[in-house]
Amino acid sequence: MVLSLRSRSFGAPIGVASVALALLASPTLSHAQSRTTSALSLADAVAQARGASPDLRAAREAVAAARARERQASAFQNPLLTYSREQTSGAGQSNSQNIATLEQPLELGGQRGARRNAARLRREAAEARLAIAEAQLDFDVTRAYAQALAADRRAALADQATGAFAVALRVSRQRLAAGDVSGYANRRLRLEAARYGTVRAEATLASRTARVTLASLVAGSPDALGPTDVVLADSLFADSLPAAFVELAPDSLRAVALRGRGELRAAALEAAASTAEARLASRERMPVPVLSAGVKTEQVAGVPKGMSGLVAGVSIPLPLWDRRAGTVGAAEAEARRRTAEAGAVRRRVTREVAEAYDAYRAVASQLETLRAELGPEAATALRAAQVAYAEGEIPLVEWLDAVRAYQEAEAAYATLRADALIRRAALERALGAPLSTVTTDGARGRPGPED
Repeated sequence: MVLSLRSRSFGAPIGVASVALALLASPTLSHAQSRTTSALSLADAVAQARGASPDLRAAREAVAAARARERQASAFQNPLLTYSREQTSGAGQSNSQNIATLEQPLELGGQRGARRNAARLRREAAEARLAIAEAQLDFDVTRAYAQALAADRRAALADQATGAFAVALRVSRQRLAAGDVSGYANRRLRLEAARYGTVRAEATLASRTARVTLASLVAGSPDALGPTDVVLADSLFADSLPAAFVELAPDSLRAVALRGRGELRAAALEAAASTAEARLASRERMPVPVLSAGVKTEQVAGVPKGMSGLVAGVSIPLPLWDRRAGTVGAAEAEARRRTAEAGAVRRRVTREVAEAYDAYRAVASQLETLRAELGPEAATALRAAQVAYAEGEIPLVEWLDAVRAYQEAEAAYATLRADALIRRAALERALGAPLSTVTTDGARGRPGPED
């Protein structure tokens, strides 16, 4: 049974207005509730993306190749087995010789050790590049997931507003037929309803686009993006999201980044590898002697018993024409270039940490300002405006303004909540470690975007 109270000027049924308010202000309505597909949490999305990413597969294969090259660098040079036969004759005499030798190059200048050290550093650099690819993928998935959550929330708000306006239009038509509202007010309401219909269409498209982006990251193959209507198990307002924002010392942030940032470690390892390769090029200038040992047999015509014995020798290349000066110079220049690039990466990492932290703190400040205006108080204010409109105490324009302000504020809040999750992920990517590893000695905590 619906209780109906008529106002002095409009005669609107309060029960219908209450239904409109419930459709508008209820935070429980969302697209996800109407779906029956499986749920996908942020952690599950990251795990699936790591298993499906071609970039990670490529990085893993690069590590495998680097490990194989490191194993190969430890190998000794193969020996060389040679056999020769000499046969001469003249003046009724003949002579034949058979010689078999085994030759072994000896790298006495430490070339093998230098080669092995350079290969080890290249392998460690490849592993650091794999960690970089994983961190970037984790950030991309987190960003896509947060954007999908925000888009879903905006679409749900648009659905709620569209439903509220559908009810309001029915009420307006009844009032227009009874002569309680003007034609202008009815047209204004229809115009606003049409505008919110457009907003709903745009929000629905944005939600689908965000989900396609997320599906492209977690899909097992490029030909099967997977369902885009999967339920996102986490929420922008759930406790599963990271903890509250805490003021941190810039020195602590820089220290964590300089220890854990993958790009900095990879650049340092590649610089060290280039330096090791320069040492290898310098040591390869030293001649590699070749020792040989074998047996020799000789048979002379007319002599019933042949002769046999041992042969030994050593050969040393003479660096007369090629002293590898160009190779050594190029390797040393490459090492200097890599070292300079490592310094540039260090500067960039320091800057990115400061920028990411400032951006995260700015979002937290905006959320603190907006949070005070939303929540139960905002819903109560909207309900009061709805009742006042139903009782004829405020005109249609003021009710529309209240609806618009609530919708825009809630949509902005959802966007900021998603941005806070993205900014936090960006800060952790810039640090190369979770925020929990940053020391909070002397830090000042305050409610953050995940409260």
